[in-house]
Amino acid sequence: MSLEHLSDDDYDRLARVVSGEASAVERAEIERWADANPERRAALAAMRLAWRTPLAAPAAWDVDRAWTKLAGRITEPSTAEPRNLSKVVDIRVKRRWWHDTVRVMQVAAAVTVMVGGALVISRLRATGDSAAPIVASATEFVTGSGERRTVKLPDGSTVVLGVSSTLRTRDGYGTGAREVDLTGEALFTVGHDASRPFRVHVGGTVVEALGTEFAVRGYHHDGNKSSIRVAVASGSVAVRRGTTADTAIVLEPHDVATVRGPGDIDVSRGIDVSRFTAFASGRLIFADTPLAEVVDELGRWYGVEVRVTDASLLDRHLTSTFEGESLDEVLRIIGMTLDVRYVRNGNRVDFMGKGNTSALPPAPTAVELAETGA
Repeated sequence: MSLEHLSDDDYDRLARVVSGEASAVERAEIERWADANPERRAALAAMRLAWRTPLAAPAAWDVDRAWTKLAGRITEPSTAEPRNLSKVVDIRVKRRWWHDTVRVMQVAAAVTVMVGGALVISRLRATGDSAAPIVASATEFVTGSGERRTVKLPDGSTVVLGVSSTLRTRDGYGTGAREVDLTGEALFTVGHDASRPFRVHVGGTVVEALGTEFAVRGYHHDGNKSSIRVAVASGSVAVRRGTTADTAIVLEPHDVATVRGPGDIDVSRGIDVSRFTAFASGRLIFADTPLAEVVDELGRWYGVEVRVTDASLLDRHLTSTFEGESLDEVLRIIGMTLDVRYVRNGNRVDFMGKGNTSALPPAPTAVELAETGA
């Protein structure tokens, strides 16, 4: 069919899919929209075919020769007057671009040249500013109790590793896919690279970044149950169990997914995710959190063993924020907030039932414990 049947808005939507500019969610929506109409479906197929069709068989690319020629030009003094390379194109021209078959073929062929040129550019970079090396073998980063760590990966991605967590890059990281294994909690800031997708493997779940900032949490034992949480601050990610891409769920900003088992992914949308990323700045936030999860978190943040000896307390929920408080201060606040008794003996803390916490003596400080030889 002729693309004259398309409106400018229709053209823009289809062009974003063909050029790869659309996000995963947008691409899926546009493809469904196009498939519902025979003319749009045929137009999309024609545009894709034109994009993939080369003008002629590409000539072999001689990288060494190209580099020698380019290096010579770099060292030559420039005597030419500077040119104004800026060009303003009327937006109405965009639509005619797709109608010109020859132009489409030329652009498709130019892609081949750009691929070869990228090899020359990489060599130029190697002689100038040194880029981070590709990781050929696995590298592991570990944090202990109460410790956070910021990791800069070779591709420029940044990871803030939470307390008691482990991040491991897989063999060949960056040569193809950028794949890491996580146990614990981490905040990822990742740039999109379609040729090298970024994937986080955590407890049988795969989280694939589509250019975004997102937090992943997957401790082995979290509140006496195994669960994985993904919270998206910006951009989008795809979450799936196992290796089947068809089962992936795409998350957008302010979406939180909780994975509890095979095929069991709950998604909440429109959520303030700041409490899920707060750990990266040293804040410990509990929002209606069951005491069973609170004690696990205290153990990870303060390196102590915390137990609940009275099962009736497990139904109590805590809402509070801590930032830099000592363990004794945190315990005192929890005791008053939940009206529970606790005893601390060195690195062990026991919550042991309801009591008039306001009448309880204040918990001993570290200095007092040292003075008494505890």
